Amino acid sequence: MKKTSPAKNVVKNITNCPDCGGPLQKCLIQQNYAIVICTKEDCPYPFNQREVMDNLVYVYDSDIISVAKQRLSQD
Repeated sequence: MKKTSPAKNVVKNITNCPDCGGPLQKCLIQQNYAIVICTKEDCPYPFNQREVMDNLVYVYDSDIISVAKQRLSQD
């Protein structure tokens, strides 16, 4: 899978689900790759889309470390 530049990933920067309007989040599925999913349990987005691969985004190491630090500081 090719690394996509942020400029080409403008569509990935949406914050609300196109199906239900709920909040979206990145769910890390592999080192440096996440899938953008709806946080509402009753919404199937993006698994109801024709091309689920369109919802894969590159996640920079610095973003992963930042989230990990936040989670560790909450404990």
